[in-house]
Amino acid sequence: MAINNHQYTKEMRDLLDIKLFSQPISGKLQPDLLLDDGKIIAGMYSKLENAISVLSDMRARKSYIYPGGVARQLGFEPTRTEINSIWEDELLARVHPEDLQKKYRLEFKFFQLIKSIDLADRLNYSLITRLRIRNSEGKYVMIKHRLLYLSSTKEGDVWLTLCLYNVVYDHPGFDVPEGLIINSGTGTIVDSEQGRFEDILSIREGQILHLINQGLRSKEIASKLSLSIHTVNRHRQNIFQKLNVNNAMEACRVADAAGLLHRP
Repeated sequence: MAINNHQYTKEMRDLLDIKLFSQPISGKLQPDLLLDDGKIIAGMYSKLENAISVLSDMRARKSYIYPGGVARQLGFEPTRTEINSIWEDELLARVHPEDLQKKYRLEFKFFQLIKSIDLADRLNYSLITRLRIRNSEGKYVMIKHRLLYLSSTKEGDVWLTLCLYNVVYDHPGFDVPEGLIINSGTGTIVDSEQGRFEDILSIREGQILHLINQGLRSKEIASKLSLSIHTVNRHRQNIFQKLNVNNAMEACRVADAAGLLHRP
């Protein structure tokens, strides 16, 4: 039975919550960027880019909203600028349902990627997504949304994230992609809405994951692919490690959310 869009969007956000909140965030924080620094950065982005800037603290599960000029253009006045959630739901409620689903899906993929990147390089990566957001007149306005992970613990747990919402004006020669992950240090596109993380799993790991998703056990997979059961189990462990999961059921859910079960 097909999953409706609302249910799929909720499942995507639930998966994000699971991955973000399962981090212990108990180790030492990086001394080069702490919460007060993050607040200053968020406030500066809000002023310099006229953006709605949202700083989220994963450990405290709180967010700080800085409504710049874009907020006035949208007629968006947050009830509170400090909220006990990592989600700016007053603003997200205005996002077009299709775009909200896309946003959560890409943010899930971005988190998976960031966890595999060295701490020193994480600030080079950002996720850019085009969103439609309703203004005070009920009309959708095109928004450029950008997500960055500002700070992590020394153990690699994501701690501070920054979301930026900028109005996009329609004029020749200017556009925002549907969604992409970019390395600003090299200028390269790491992944996009049209593509998927082709290098997360090898071809063989992808085959095995598809068979796991079909309910086959390791012995059955080994027979079907003419492999030893030891080789299949080794591939299973590699899949779990790459997807940052603990079991086959979670691996299939994560892979489906990231689009890996739908690769041609």
